Amino acid sequence: MTIKTVKLFTLLYFLLFNLNLQAEIMDTQLTSSNTFILQSADSDHFTGKAAFIRYPLMPSHGDVAPAIVHFEPNGFTNWHAHSQGQYLIVIEGTGRFQQWGKPIQLITQGDVVWIAPNVKHWHGAGEYTAMSHIAISPAKDNMVTWMEKVQPESVNNPIKIETTNNQQLTAKQLVVVPLAIAVTEGDQIAVKKFIEQGLKIGLTVNELKELVSHQFAYIGAPKTLNAMITLKTVLEERIKQGINDPQGSLPTQLGRVNYYELGTQKLAQLTHRPTKTAIFDFAPAIDYAIKAQLFGYQFSRDNLGDFERELATLGSLIGLGTSVNPQLRSHLTILRNLGLTETGINQLITQVSPKQFTNLHQVWNEINK
Repeated sequence: MTIKTVKLFTLLYFLLFNLNLQAEIMDTQLTSSNTFILQSADSDHFTGKAAFIRYPLMPSHGDVAPAIVHFEPNGFTNWHAHSQGQYLIVIEGTGRFQQWGKPIQLITQGDVVWIAPNVKHWHGAGEYTAMSHIAISPAKDNMVTWMEKVQPESVNNPIKIETTNNQQLTAKQLVVVPLAIAVTEGDQIAVKKFIEQGLKIGLTVNELKELVSHQFAYIGAPKTLNAMITLKTVLEERIKQGINDPQGSLPTQLGRVNYYELGTQKLAQLTHRPTKTAIFDFAPAIDYAIKAQLFGYQFSRDNLGDFERELATLGSLIGLGTSVNPQLRSHLTILRNLGLTETGINQLITQVSPKQFTNLHQVWNEINK
């Protein structure tokens, strides 16, 4: 059990059992889960799909009414207020909360939100991610005042996505794809050549480390490690020659982070679609590896931008050949979402072999029909 889970259960204990309970001992009561009734949320007060289950009342000096509410992606409440306030405890997924006049806040599993009496707010799922929370509030005289629907411009996701606004790619960006292809093909002579070229035009040591290590998820450990050994050897040779290459910045230390939740949100924002898929349901280990390790941990290392990471992915997939065209299509779409233009793709095409040129051009045209 994680520290976060312990904290969640401790908080639940105090909320549910220490809120002015009656002095006398109550009999225990088991309510079977199959007796609960799933009710659809009223569309007058919610946008998108949401449903809730009311739990039995908890006797106290003032009865407490708990309920569990599930929001489908991009489902959320209207603006509203509770006359006596409310607790929200997120138990699954990633969602959003906003108090009137303040920025949207991201809420994930284990987070607890206290909403003071008569505070105008809304809450619900992420734009592309589902979310479930327990709502706990006084049962007596806790009137809900429903207000206007949340406007679309208020539902922008707060997760930061780094895009490029340039029509043309920079020299540093252009070298990423042929370097990644060389790493994928295991051609260490070419890897050395493009590392040296990258250093010459301004890539830092730490950026090169990130570019190579980012390929691990796509091409596996052996080729990634071989390329990293080549990078280390090149740098050592340059030091002996008196060349001190700039190290570049290190990634921000995030501390204790739920990388699975972070990666789920990041993947959704990059792809512009929900992350719950049939293949992820079929293979939970793949789901966790992709979301927690790749899109959670690796994308959180902010000394290399999202766009450059996707360029490294693009080079990996090009180097693997036409058998991975479905993945090539997906990542070209992400690059387009991040700002890759027709001008940029034409620049990239000049960095690949004629056979790779034909395939890349064809797949790009398919996603832009």
